[in-house]
Amino acid sequence: MSDIVCEAFSELNKEVQQEFYDDVVTAIADVNDCVSALEESVDEGVIDRMFRAIHTVKGNCNMVFLVDFVNSVHRLEDLFSAIKAKTISYNSVYGRFAIQVVNLIQLQLKELIETSRADGETLENIKLLIDHVQDASDSERVNTTQKAIIAMKDGHFSIGLVVLNSDGGHAFSFMDATDIEFFEFISKIQQQNPVHQKFANICSTLAIKLNNLLSNSAEEQQIQAAIIFLQLTQTVQPEGVISELNTQQCIIASGLLSRMSGWGEAAELCIQAMENHDGSGAPKSLQGGDILPASQVVSLSFDFAYQIISHPTLDYKQALFTTVKVINAKKNSRYKDKLIQRFNNVIKTEYLTNQMF
Repeated sequence: MSDIVCEAFSELNKEVQQEFYDDVVTAIADVNDCVSALEESVDEGVIDRMFRAIHTVKGNCNMVFLVDFVNSVHRLEDLFSAIKAKTISYNSVYGRFAIQVVNLIQLQLKELIETSRADGETLENIKLLIDHVQDASDSERVNTTQKAIIAMKDGHFSIGLVVLNSDGGHAFSFMDATDIEFFEFISKIQQQNPVHQKFANICSTLAIKLNNLLSNSAEEQQIQAAIIFLQLTQTVQPEGVISELNTQQCIIASGLLSRMSGWGEAAELCIQAMENHDGSGAPKSLQGGDILPASQVVSLSFDFAYQIISHPTLDYKQALFTTVKVINAKKNSRYKDKLIQRFNNVIKTEYLTNQMF
């Protein structure tokens, strides 16, 4: 849709245009005030006042021939008419949504007054988003509204590009999410399997603790990314048995990360995760100090989580002692002696005094 040029509005006296705009700004400010009041408690009188403020914005636009603006605001008015009639139960997310809509409309009105043009596509997209909210089922309407808010903020107006973070209940956009947010989202899809989720928690917790003890530690987000991508190719058998880390996983995870700017360290942590301290590992047969200390941390943490998950019938301390024994047997072959010492200290000071998984 092309820019809107409203000749009838442009022919109005500048003072009339400004008076109209000032009245709209006042009504929009009232919408904001009502939303703030509704954050404290839901009050029918405030909802009615908010409905009237939205109606005022629509009515003023109608008086100065701004049909496209009227259509957009009318959709919002319909939504709050349903809330006022209690057909839709008020939720604070609807207030935040209303603020986002009226603020965008105010920006377009300001643009129209200053340049005699407004973005018709933005107004049409606003209408479509409000339709999405109204057409959503009762159980999905709040989530749909959260997505709509983010879609407007990011400027792409596409609900399909927004997902909900199931842990925090917050929405974020694929177009605006940081890399690590996107990685964690991918990871959470996989972690719908409870075995994967438990494995990830055990592995990540130990890896961060051990990494913090290194004199040459990796950035925490690089560690997290390495673990997420290594786990992407990990399989869980129908009986709940998880696969042990292997060279193919390391190569695939490293290959994926190396193709993305800023994740070279995580890629290197992955490719070295099957290297052994004594040089017997793969794929590069690195030895001793040639292996990144943080990569050894990642591989040991995977080993630890794998051993714990592999003993589901043992109680906490039995599983812990069995796993520590297995890992200590790999000292100076799979892992560097100093890393094993640090691992043992963490187990004694934290894992024996608290149930960590």
